[in-house]
Amino acid sequence: MAKFKVVLIEHGYATTECERQIVESAGGEFIDAEKFPLEEALRLCEEAEGIFCRRLEVTAALIKRFRCCKIVVRYGVGTDNVDVNAATEAGIIVGHVPAYCVDEVSAHAIALLLACARHIIPTHLKMGRGEWDVHRGEPIYRMEGRTLGLVGLGNIGQSMARKLRGWGLKLLATDPFVDAARADALGVKLVDLETLCRQSDYVSLHCPLLPETRHLIDKRALALMKRGAILINTARGPLVDLHALSEALDAGHLASAGLDVFEEEPLLANSPLRQHPRLVLTDHTAWYSEESQQQLQRTAVEEMVRVCTGGLPLSLANPEVLRRLRRFDEWTPSEMARWQLKRLNSRIMG
Repeated sequence: MAKFKVVLIEHGYATTECERQIVESAGGEFIDAEKFPLEEALRLCEEAEGIFCRRLEVTAALIKRFRCCKIVVRYGVGTDNVDVNAATEAGIIVGHVPAYCVDEVSAHAIALLLACARHIIPTHLKMGRGEWDVHRGEPIYRMEGRTLGLVGLGNIGQSMARKLRGWGLKLLATDPFVDAARADALGVKLVDLETLCRQSDYVSLHCPLLPETRHLIDKRALALMKRGAILINTARGPLVDLHALSEALDAGHLASAGLDVFEEEPLLANSPLRQHPRLVLTDHTAWYSEESQQQLQRTAVEEMVRVCTGGLPLSLANPEVLRRLRRFDEWTPSEMARWQLKRLNSRIMG
């Protein structure tokens, strides 16, 4: 008889053999319910110790149904589609994988920035139409000597800073949970958000989606930015008020923006954003490489098994649940989890 049961509600991956092998080698039962009707999958979750999800909204009502659950693991960095507070009240650990696609997302953000700054997409389209425009009507400006502002200096923001250190850019960042010594080591100056918006030629978002960061880049923040600035978002769609962004682009206040994430996903097929001449869009693919997907799946299932066999995860979105479970003193958190705990304590104190 299996020692524990794990259910994967939905994922969209080509295979989950990695998860199956690791769970079963630990003595567990693994059920991939990807192709089951949702209600049937949720019924299986009612008796499971561990539950995987990806896009599903794990609400408080669903959490009440998870009677035996010890841990919900979301495939990904963020957990904004999981009601973390309800899980904490229920004594359920919310796991995630905060460091699996650092290289990919930072590289993708740089790619979007270059595409915007060098007008790659419109030039490519002109070439496809048979045009050849050496003396451009739309000016392109030198990147060296300009200022890049990083909103969030966690793993991905730091990776981006390291990759761009030799580019002759001035690097700014805003992040209340990063100390000046770490920023200094990266050649980054810490400032507040308003200063960053005012001084940056390029703004790249790398912060989590929280109640206090929803529409962080709104009409006011956009108005603070320099005329001709470029905005990049590879973090979470709702960080940006897309209506306000469209207005800023239409007015010519912002030169362009590169977006990999959107307030509603998938982006509607008839969304006017798809045809906007000043936008470079990708379909939430910044995280992806063959290696990052393998790392994501393996790390997620290792965390799952760690908890289902009596241990504690290295990273979790709700470290306060360990106090409720009276197991906080047992926890040896990862570096990322230590940063999250610092952030949590700051929110509690402030």
